[in-house]
Amino acid sequence: MKKRVLQIGYILLPVFLLSLFFLTKDFTLSLSYFLPNCPFYRYTGFYCPACGNTRSVRALLRGDVISALQYNIVPLILLILGLFLYAELGTALFGTHKTLLPRKGLFWIVFGILMAIYFVGRNFFLPLP
Repeated sequence: MKKRVLQIGYILLPVFLLSLFFLTKDFTLSLSYFLPNCPFYRYTGFYCPACGNTRSVRALLRGDVISALQYNIVPLILLILGLFLYAELGTALFGTHKTLLPRKGLFWIVFGILMAIYFVGRNFFLPLP
């Protein structure tokens, strides 16, 4: 019985989240304009790892993936990781569990190093539009 409730919840969650998204999209977009500018950028002239996240999420909410990638890749990477984790949960609930994301530490260390290179390198090669 408990597994059946979890399965139904798993199926209904995306429907609920998509409905919530469409109902609150304009409100969420309007709230994002009140966020302050980055103090790290203001004082140093360099982009911090979070610089561009708000603009990236705004672009994703509008469906503009290319602009979202130009602002900051982190929100899109987190979205993709979340979808993989959600799919993993689905495989566990509805049958044999499949691992879609690597579990080895070396993968995540290399991933972290690549992200650090991106965060530093974008200050020199990928200026925010």
